[in-house]
Amino acid sequence: MSDNNLKEQIEELIYREADHADGWELTQWLAMWADGEVLYEVGPLDTPNAESMSHNDILYLLSDNRFRLEQRVIRMGKATAHAEYPVRSRIRHNYSHLRNIKTDGEAITFKVNMVVTRTRRDTEGVAVIPGYVLFKLAQQGGSLKIREKRVFLDLHVLSKPGTMSIII
Repeated sequence: MSDNNLKEQIEELIYREADHADGWELTQWLAMWADGEVLYEVGPLDTPNAESMSHNDILYLLSDNRFRLEQRVIRMGKATAHAEYPVRSRIRHNYSHLRNIKTDGEAITFKVNMVVTRTRRDTEGVAVIPGYVLFKLAQQGGSLKIREKRVFLDLHVLSKPGTMSIII
């Protein structure tokens, strides 16, 4: 596979992943994840070099394995997800500056910048959540699947209540 073809496949995957999250298509979003063990994390705030630190040293805002990720998707789809019911947030994921693409056997890793915007009713305004994502993909059944998604936010504090209720 050529480097350009791989980059195009990666871009297609992350844009589709963003579309599913933005459209609250959580079952389809979850289906993009690889079989077996997965890791979905949101790193600590205001911690330089957090991506290289051990979980023994810092507390992640979110650290989900497959079971917790599946349960999160189930909970967010229910009316009892009060932070997102009866009106769900409108969210938009914007990915840019795809770089550091590396392949190691079946694994593909890369880094991408992100900005997520969230609006929920006129009175709350717009939350802008900048950061970057480290992805690890796996080849399964002839297609790319997400094995790991590690999000690192460029924020000192979470300013809006419920901001983390959305899937980043």
